[in-house]
Amino acid sequence: MKDVDLYNHILFNKNSSILKNSTLNKENSKIYLKGLKYFYGIDCPINYKEAYEIFSKINKELNPKNNDILILLGIMHEKGLHVQKNYKKAVEYYKKAAKNGSGKAYYHLAQLAENKILDEEDNYDSYDNIAFNYYSESANLGYSDAFARIGVILEQGLLNSKKNIENAIENFEKSVKIDNNPVGLNGLGNAYYNGISKEKNLEMAVEYYKMAIRGGNIDALNNLGICYEYGKGVERNNDKALELYERAKEKGHGEGMANYAILKIKIGIKNKNYSCFSECFKILQSSILINKNIPEVYYYIGLMYEIGIDLFEDGNIIKNPYLAFVNYKKAAELDYSKAYTKIGISLFNGIEGVFLHNEKASISMLEKAIEKGDEEGKKYLDFIKSHIKK
Repeated sequence: MKDVDLYNHILFNKNSSILKNSTLNKENSKIYLKGLKYFYGIDCPINYKEAYEIFSKINKELNPKNNDILILLGIMHEKGLHVQKNYKKAVEYYKKAAKNGSGKAYYHLAQLAENKILDEEDNYDSYDNIAFNYYSESANLGYSDAFARIGVILEQGLLNSKKNIENAIENFEKSVKIDNNPVGLNGLGNAYYNGISKEKNLEMAVEYYKMAIRGGNIDALNNLGICYEYGKGVERNNDKALELYERAKEKGHGEGMANYAILKIKIGIKNKNYSCFSECFKILQSSILINKNIPEVYYYIGLMYEIGIDLFEDGNIIKNPYLAFVNYKKAAELDYSKAYTKIGISLFNGIEGVFLHNEKASISMLEKAIEKGDEEGKKYLDFIKSHIKK
């Protein structure tokens, strides 16, 4: 049960088992509610000082300790809320709650381990396994976020680079069954979208993404944007796609930022209106700081350098074939087929002061583009071969 939900459960359910908990009597429950109000800013401004004092006071008086309070104190030490950031102290609180059987506490320990933060005596190289074991303990205690995170780890091969899609889907399903976990819903949306471990069903994928968005999942905003941009399971709608990408962008989602800028560039090129290039260039540069491995980002930065950018919005258009080539090369290194075509064209034309015209290298690169599935590559290859014959 999430903390804000816990607050509402205690407040509106007089028969709540939490109120009957021997470690948290009626008087302490009222004080605890006050602490939650300060912690989350419910009907009042957030006040971490008051919240910390309340949680600390109750924690000292209780024996045995209350897991929810231990976890909140752990969070405050982990995040540096009112108190100085202290991971060691946070771990102590989490471990106490975990020992008392809290799945949520195991989840917080797993998060710290995944971010390479735990006790000094832990082996740095084994943190991924430590994290997975803590997630497993959390899941065994029925904590839905743990099932969802295990699903993501298995889906993306984050543990020892080993993917296990079927097991990932099982964990997503368990998380959804418990409380409609938004990460789990997004994971099931991916399963239906890709047709892996589930029969491909784009309409069903869209529905799962929508449910995940209602639960606050940012990945689903980007995924649903892709559906609208390419007409997957819904009617194609660039305006709707841009709206979803923008929402993901505003929440700091790297791929959402990239997709927002790239779609604006595509629309601008189609309409021969390049006024958005300056904004989009800055967004793509920012997205690289979050995720360096999106090939389209480098490709479209290259394309803007090729067409010309009014980078400082002062009427001076910056065209730079060399920087276009450099970014196409980065995109090709990430195996983006269209980038091979652009490199092939650059090699054929040559770049003044950088390298000369090179037909052999150009043909080789265009053949690779075709092999990777870019139809434009064939058009340029045919042109070059006919040019050679002449």
